[in-house]
Amino acid sequence: MEPPTAWRRPAAVLAERPRSAMLISAALGLFAVCSLGAVSGADRHAHEQTLDHGGRELGVEESPINDAYMSTYEIVATWPHDPSAFTQGLVFVGKELYESDGLYRKSMVRHVDVPSGRSVKATANSAKHFGEGLAVVGDTLLQLTWQENVVNRFSLPHLSLVDSRTLPCTRATGGAQCHQGWGLASDGQRLYLTDSTDKLFTLHPETLEPLGPPQQIYDHTMGRAINGVNELEWVEGELWGNVYPMYQGSASECLVRINATDASVLGWVDLTGLLNRQRQEVRSQPRNLVLNGVAYHDESRRLYVTGKQWDKMYQVRIKPDSRHQSGAYANSICKLGPTGTMSGRSG
Repeated sequence: MEPPTAWRRPAAVLAERPRSAMLISAALGLFAVCSLGAVSGADRHAHEQTLDHGGRELGVEESPINDAYMSTYEIVATWPHDPSAFTQGLVFVGKELYESDGLYRKSMVRHVDVPSGRSVKATANSAKHFGEGLAVVGDTLLQLTWQENVVNRFSLPHLSLVDSRTLPCTRATGGAQCHQGWGLASDGQRLYLTDSTDKLFTLHPETLEPLGPPQQIYDHTMGRAINGVNELEWVEGELWGNVYPMYQGSASECLVRINATDASVLGWVDLTGLLNRQRQEVRSQPRNLVLNGVAYHDESRRLYVTGKQWDKMYQVRIKPDSRHQSGAYANSICKLGPTGTMSGRSG
């Protein structure tokens, strides 16, 4: 494929909700927070301290980081999610949530109102772009594209397209080449990129040039490389990623925890069960409408997850799984498939 041009004309802003709609949404968010008749115990406490989308103070969770190789979860809160959104990236900027959605002619970046799941503002991608991972660099959002070799840069908070740049690692040769755009995250100094294979690329946040050769994402406990790490998030010094080994003929309901320094696997979070809470249309396509989208709010230590065209988004609390700590169990429950090569579908 020929590299695309370095600059493209800005896409049109799809929608900007009027102030009256935003006030109604905020009121509904407060109503949802205060309506706790069906919530009890830890869930009630978590709902009362929910994220500040209605003017409330932020409640703080305990850190999701633990020493366990295998972790599980509990649902703290459930929010609506746009069922048409093919989620590929999810990230907080301060208290505001932004999402990158995929599919050709449907891709966009959008500012999401958490209580309603609706778009505060959205900017469409070019019809030739399939949106993928999303990361924050300064006062901009960077959005990967799947096969187009392009990174789109959007201004914050307006979501105006600043430019579209060729991804330099697609021009590299041999094992240094990134094949596709899948996951993207930032630690504030570097960008981390996945490309559907078992490689982790580290990039300069401004030039996007590789900062050294890619590293293999490898689980020493399991004794294997991990393919298909998808949407990425920086969580208190670790990279957390959805895993979608579709080129290996599988789909996973796990998050992988990665050491960003050497790409070794630190552990797994089993989120099995969330997909089965979606509508029948999603449940009937478990290898397509997969778990994808993880966002961490640093100040409140809240972790949010959703999936492709899911109708729900969840705040989840991570806890060690004291019963299962073996590599064999993780390999089985996370459905990682065999090690293998890529083909040509999207992440």
